[in-house]
Amino acid sequence: MIPLLSNNELVGEARIRFFRRSQADIDSVMEKTKEWIHRIQKKRDSALLEYIRQFDDPQFSLENLRVSPVDIKRAYEALPSETLEVLQKQIALSRAFHGEQARRVFADRQWEMETTSGVRVGCKKVSMASIGLYVPAGSAPLPSTAQLLTIAAKCAEVPRIAVFFPPTGLHPEIIVAADIAGADEIYRVGGIAAIAAMAYGTESIASVDKIAGPGSPWVQAAKQCVFGEVGIDIIAGPSEGLLLADETANAKWLAADILARCEHGVDSCMPLVTSSHHLAESVQCELAQQLSKCGRKKIIEKAFQNGYNGILLVSSEEEMILFANEYGAEHLHICTEFPERIFQKITNAGSIFLGHLTSVPLGDYATGTNHTLPTGRAVRFSSPVGVETFVKTLQFQEVRNDGLLELAPIVEALADVEGLDAHKNAVLLRLTS
Repeated sequence: MIPLLSNNELVGEARIRFFRRSQADIDSVMEKTKEWIHRIQKKRDSALLEYIRQFDDPQFSLENLRVSPVDIKRAYEALPSETLEVLQKQIALSRAFHGEQARRVFADRQWEMETTSGVRVGCKKVSMASIGLYVPAGSAPLPSTAQLLTIAAKCAEVPRIAVFFPPTGLHPEIIVAADIAGADEIYRVGGIAAIAAMAYGTESIASVDKIAGPGSPWVQAAKQCVFGEVGIDIIAGPSEGLLLADETANAKWLAADILARCEHGVDSCMPLVTSSHHLAESVQCELAQQLSKCGRKKIIEKAFQNGYNGILLVSSEEEMILFANEYGAEHLHICTEFPERIFQKITNAGSIFLGHLTSVPLGDYATGTNHTLPTGRAVRFSSPVGVETFVKTLQFQEVRNDGLLELAPIVEALADVEGLDAHKNAVLLRLTS
């Protein structure tokens, strides 16, 4: 069971590991990741096939690499009507949220101003040309991720959207979700191979401009390796969360929330920070009782042993807030009497859930917000995946005669300071002409 300790007792290497979470595992897989990326970059389709047969499907053939229109039709036929109906409702909610995001992002598609007489400057927002979206399907298929990523890119008006998922099964739910959301291409390839194919292309797969999506430490390491050749969204590793709770919280609900987060995988975590010793002990009891009924019990048990989980006792709400901002959780659930008060002081979190009823799985599946979020404290400098992830800004300037007269002395003086004579000459020639 996860340990119960005070915040002051979490020190040294244990605290470092606790705060780094699964990011601590990237170094151990980086060398092998680079080997596979180099192999796929060089051998292309043949290396893709080798990777898939070794890690996902020994019988895989390249003919199955791209999901065909016939495959999509079969996926719809294989999907229970109830599941299809729920996916359609879920996608409608996602479209509502990301559609509003798009409206606000593109509200000022182009703006300009004069910084001084004769100098016009501004910015223009344009959609990226091609996006590769990674959908995990190792321990569990994630159709919600498929549709949320695709909807965000679609609302950003990206012309080419390619979705990738590991061939660990037929996964009709992923295919249908991506298709309804508007994917242009869907491929059966996962892990390092998918990231390498998106970045460098193969005979069967065209490269993309940017990669987005969550995944294992192997996927994170691959995204880091190819960054620069392509853009990446964020470091979106194994699922994580943080619970903040006071004496008004429901121990049964909190235990259920912890189990829900940790069933994602052995690297997942959801520590609880509370000012109530009684609540902490009650949650421990509830975890023991509820764990026995979980279908993914073995995965959760391993997650409890990974060094990323625990129940931490703090002395005040202020200490709770300080811990939350230092921890920087992917999902932050505030289960206190006055959650809004804490929310206003939070500066580091991916997606925030306010109040006892707002369980994190509601955001995973149904609220419409995006659940591909920065992990491992990357919320300090990154934002959730959304429409803006797939839009870039171009800046421009135009200098007329009176502007040239105004700016030339600035360029001349600074070029002399920096020893860049050609810079000065390029401007002075225009001035003397």
